[in-house]
Amino acid sequence: CMKDEIVALMEQAVNSAQIIDLSYTLEPQMPVWPTHARFGAVTYESYEEGAVSLHRQVSFGEHTGTHLDAPKHFIKDGASVEEVDVRSVIGRGVKIDAAFLEPCGVYTLEMLRKFEQENGEIRKGDVVLLHFGWEEKYGLGAAAEDFLKDWPGLSGDAAQYLLQKKVKAVGTDALALDPFGSEKYPCHYILLGNDVPIIENVTNLRKLPVFSYVIGLANKIKDGSASPIRMIALTQKSMRKELEK
Repeated sequence: CMKDEIVALMEQAVNSAQIIDLSYTLEPQMPVWPTHARFGAVTYESYEEGAVSLHRQVSFGEHTGTHLDAPKHFIKDGASVEEVDVRSVIGRGVKIDAAFLEPCGVYTLEMLRKFEQENGEIRKGDVVLLHFGWEEKYGLGAAAEDFLKDWPGLSGDAAQYLLQKKVKAVGTDALALDPFGSEKYPCHYILLGNDVPIIENVTNLRKLPVFSYVIGLANKIKDGSASPIRMIALTQKSMRKELEK
C-alpha cells in the first residue's frame, strides 16, 4: 500500500544519509537579542536531593537559539507560530555562501543571481540558508560579544526576489536576517508580511553542500511570535566526507 511505500522510502533516505544538526543547544549564557529574555533553568527534583528522577523548569524567550520567526513577529495580524504550516521547513535546502561579506555587509540581488548562474535556479518550495560565517563568532557569555553585533544580512530586493520564487523559508547563521543596524527591517516585512517564515541563528552551515534536504519543526506555541526549532539537514555521506577534506 502507499503507506508502506512512504515508510520504506523514508527509511531508505534516513539510513543512507549523513545527518547534520543545524540547531544550537539551549543553555545558560547563550546569546540572545539584547532586549529579549535569557535562557534559564531551575532544578526542582534531583537525585542528589533524594528524588527518584530529575525535573527542571526552563524559561526562555521565543527567539532563543535557532528559532523560527512567525509572521506575527512583525505583522500585527500575521499568523502566530502554531499557525505556520508545519511543512515550512521541510524541503530542499539551498546553502548560499556569503561569508566573503564584510561586517554589516549586504547580500544583494546581483549576488543572488550570480549564485543561481553558478549553481542552478532556486526553486519553489526551497528552504534558503545564508551562510555569513557568523556561527564562527558564536559563544557563551562574554565570548558572544562579536556574535551580537555587526552581522551581515540580506537586501530587501533579494528578499523580494526569493518571495517571487515562492521559497518556503529563508534562514541565516546570524542573529537576524536583516543586517545589523537596519532600521526598516525590509526582510522581515517582505517575507513575514507574505507568510514566509524566517529562521535565525542557524549553525553548522559550513558543513553543508549547496543542496541538501532540510527538516525543521517548531514548537506549537499559542499566539507565539517565534519558537526555537530543531532543524537537521540530510546529505549524502560521501558528500560530507568531501567537505571535511
